[in-house]
Amino acid sequence: MVYIVGLGPGNKDYILPVATQTMGKCDVILGFSRAIESIDHIKKEKMPLNGLNSILEYIDKNKEKEISIIASGDPCFYGITNYIKKNFNGEIRVIPGISSFQYFMSKLCKCWNGVHLGSLHGREEEFLTTIEEKGSGIFLTDKNNSPKKLCKLLYENNFESKVYIGENLSYEDEQIFQGEPKEFINVEFNGISIIYIEKI
Repeated sequence: MVYIVGLGPGNKDYILPVATQTMGKCDVILGFSRAIESIDHIKKEKMPLNGLNSILEYIDKNKEKEISIIASGDPCFYGITNYIKKNFNGEIRVIPGISSFQYFMSKLCKCWNGVHLGSLHGREEEFLTTIEEKGSGIFLTDKNNSPKKLCKLLYENNFESKVYIGENLSYEDEQIFQGEPKEFINVEFNGISIIYIEKI
């Protein structure tokens, strides 16, 4: 059996009990290095991954094992679930996690029903058009589509909005910023941050 386990936003305090139980009963846990680091309290064999292909290779060679594949956030939102489903024919069970969106919006004390959910993490999206049409949106970002770059786009296109940026969410060095786009066009953020934009 293969389990895809969501770890939440990062800090182990936000890992759901059912996720801990699932990992505890498996023979081995696969995950990328940052995810592996967040489960040091789970005393099981752990295998850091170099890439997605290595997941499939390991599963294929260890069909008799109970395997947990761990991922940050919720693995069904721009996560690894689709990749595993497309490339593995065996039985899969998904254990959800608290998404970084849920965590971030709760920190802002804002409801997010009706807000556009998007990811610019390793992909492109019609960012300005989406905000214009939807009125608000939350986006996962990366180093190529950073909050700095997105704020610059908003500012250069005279897009009146308020932005909220979260980095290192749930960790001790968590930081949350809010203001107008022009305030952040020269601010560097780490590789994986979240930005929430409200059209004014």
